[in-house]
Parts: sequence; C-alpha cells; structure tokens
Amino acid sequence: MSIKKQASVKWAPIAGRWTCVERTVKYDGPEEQRDPFGLVLSSDRLRQGNLEVTVKLEDPIANSARLVLGYDSSSGNYFSVGIGGYGRAYVLDEFVQGKGWGGLALQGSTGNIQKSVDIALRVDLRGQRARLTVDDVTVIEQNLPHPLLGDQVGLFAWGPSPVAFNRFGITASPPRVFVIMQFTEPFNSFFRHVIQPVAMRSGLEAFRGSDIYKPGIILDDIIRDILESEVIIAEITPSNANVFYELGYAHALGKQTILLADRASASLPFDIRGYRVIFYENTIKGKPEVERELEAHLKSIMSGFE
Repeated sequence: MSIKKQASVKWAPIAGRWTCVERTVKYDGPEEQRDPFGLVLSSDRLRQGNLEVTVKLEDPIANSARLVLGYDSSSGNYFSVGIGGYGRAYVLDEFVQGKGWGGLALQGSTGNIQKSVDIALRVDLRGQRARLTVDDVTVIEQNLPHPLLGDQVGLFAWGPSPVAFNRFGITASPPRVFVIMQFTEPFNSFFRHVIQPVAMRSGLEAFRGSDIYKPGIILDDIIRDILESEVIIAEITPSNANVFYELGYAHALGKQTILLADRASASLPFDIRGYRVIFYENTIKGKPEVERELEAHLKSIMSGFE
C-alpha cells in the first residue's frame, strides 16, 4: 500500500538562497560565489516509495537541479539525484562531510538538456536501489553503497542562475522486511502467525523468498530483495546453508538485522555468537513474549531513522 502526501509541506534552507511556497520552490542563487550551491530540506520523509518534482533551468550547462534522499541531520550526509553535475546530464551522487561530493552514476550530455522547459524528475527508492526517470524515461538505476543514514528529503541546486522546482510530491510505501528462514514447519507457521503480524503492526511489510513467483534465477531474486529491504529478519535455529549465505550477504551490505532462534534446539555457529539473538519458546505460552521482543526491536530500528 502506498500513500501519496498532498498536505502542506515546510522547508528549511541549509545553503543558498531559496523562495519556498508549499510545493513550489525556487533556488535564487548561492549565498557566496565561492560556494555556489543550494540545499533545502523538506518536512516530508521517505525511506521507501517515490519522490518527484518538475524542474526548469535557465542555464542547463552551469546549473544542476536534483532531489535529495537520505539526509542525516546528525552527520549532514545525503544522496542527490537528478539533472546536472560532473559535466553530465543525469547524476546520482553522495555528499559526505569532510570529503565533499562523489559521483556514483553519471549519464548523458548536458547539451541535451533544454533551457527553460519543464522537466519531470522522479526517483523510485526501494531499500538501497534507486531509479531516476526523466519525463518517464529511466536514465539511471543504481545500487546505493550503503543503507540510508536518514529519511529526510529535499532539493539540491548548483550554479549561479535561478532554478525553479514545481509540484514537489512524495508517495511513501511501507518499508520492507525480508525474512530469511527454512521453508518447513514449524517455521512457515512462525512466519505467518508471528513475524508477519508483528511487522504489520510496526508499519512494515514482511515477505520471504518463497513469496517470489516468477521466472528467473531464485538466488538473483533473493539478493535483489535483500538489497531492496530496510530490515532483515533471520530465523537461524536449523544449520541451513542457504539461510547463513543470505544472512552473510545482508551483513556485508550493512543491513539492520534481527536474529531469531528457538531456545530449545538452536546451536549457534561461532561466527554469529557475538550478535544479539532473540531466543524464543515455540509454545503458546512463548508466543506473546517473542512478539513483544520482536516488535520492540523493529520499533527501535525504525525510530533511529526519525
């Protein structure tokens, strides 16, 4: 389920000069020529879904107009994606305090960007997967190097000339939880009766590899779904090679992970004994306890993004 936000939005300029009226925003130019860029943050937030805006540039060669994703107020780091920069037409980059900007995906020639014409930008964000479409044409599809540090969004502009941003909009989807587990009983029932309902109550969508019904290589689908998920839950009671392979991939990506194991029968490998594990009792009596612990973990993870 996706929810399109149409309510009023507030803005906080961080750099540059801006004129902001609801979802129509104008970059009026830099505050200082030595630092010719602008950054303004929106009161809207996004971790999963899409972000869109229509831009108009007076000078496509000298100016950039991008959407900001994953702004983290504690560090000031963020991603930006849109038009212009690095001498290219379409850009996805990352800003890191103390290091500056670094391009992650660069496409096209700036000579193809039209002057003073409305251009529709849309970014689809699924976990660490970002896709930029320009006037409904996909121009960049790229994996982000790490999960988003924050969920604030905004606008970025570069250059000496004004840039107009209109019809700024956001459509949020529930963040996804990918569940790694063995596809046998009692784990199937544990997924349906404990993990899925708890995730739903926490505002998340839980699914697993067995829910993928389409042609292709199953491992490729699982890797993509781990990449596009916000949180990973792994049930590690049986010593299942597939489960630990997928868990290792999630750890390599820096994903937030929650480990679950049956207290009565789990034997944890040495490599993960240092991770916190929710041990549960697979009984009617144990069900409320594991539900409470899992819900607390999920809420703690998601509150860290607010």
